[in-house]
Amino acid sequence: MNNYKSLAIALVSIIFLGACNSEKQEKTADGVEYVLIESDNGSSFEEGDFAIYSLKLIDSKDSVMLDSKDVGELPVQINDSILSTRGPLFSILKELKLGDSIKTKLTASQVLTEGFQQPVAQDKDGAERLTVYAKAIQKLDTAGFMEWQQQKRAEAMEKMQKDAEKQKGIDDEIIQGFLSENNIEAEKTESGLYYMVTEETSGEKPESGDTVRVNYVGKLLDGTVFDTSYEDVAKESDVYNPEREYGPIEIPIGKGRVIRGWDEGIMLLNEGSEATLYIPSGLGYGPRGSGAVIPPNSSLIFDVELVEVK
Repeated sequence: MNNYKSLAIALVSIIFLGACNSEKQEKTADGVEYVLIESDNGSSFEEGDFAIYSLKLIDSKDSVMLDSKDVGELPVQINDSILSTRGPLFSILKELKLGDSIKTKLTASQVLTEGFQQPVAQDKDGAERLTVYAKAIQKLDTAGFMEWQQQKRAEAMEKMQKDAEKQKGIDDEIIQGFLSENNIEAEKTESGLYYMVTEETSGEKPESGDTVRVNYVGKLLDGTVFDTSYEDVAKESDVYNPEREYGPIEIPIGKGRVIRGWDEGIMLLNEGSEATLYIPSGLGYGPRGSGAVIPPNSSLIFDVELVEVK
């Protein structure tokens, strides 16, 4: 009886170990090696099909560089003549079947430069080995892919709106805190713009489409000056550009040629007036920021003078 029991345990162990060790070393027709982690024996992708992949990139320090869960899935049209020029990653992807998931190690240059035709970041070494996980999750024809794109656009728009609404509340709290801390009394518009007129005049107000001339100083809430039309302020604040012509800038107002906070704020003023605008990020540069000077989701301060309405 004990012999039968031992045999049964051994068989179960063999089956269990076989199930856990189902990964297979594979090689593409181009000679690129990868590990097949899982396969559903799904259908192959044919020339012209649209394949949707999930993708995850992990660097040599085990930090996640990219994850489809955060940035969305990767759509690829199967076109051998094009994909064969995009390096080893796409050599693997084009040979996967629906439901296949794989793991491979490739250099940053192979993935980014060859695969996605993007430069390797300055803080990365092109020879750094990245661990790549990918899975073929959908197979679509042209009509199906167009529908997929529309759905993704709608989802992205909905997410942007939700994020913007959430950020609007955060910005308002930050600006209110700043005003309270500095004993500033400012008026608030329906959009969330705060403003304080510091020099009132009886000049005409600009209307949408008018050309105006404006002097300004742009600052972060911590007081850092990032741009100005005044040469002396630029020199004092270490943002002077000798190639720039200083003085009032001339812009059409109310036409989206400047940030929304300016379009709205300048039209609240009379010609000759001066004011300080406290602009939430949604009316400024939003989640992208602006270069290295204005971080993402930054509320901004602009001291402005409406010099002339043309």
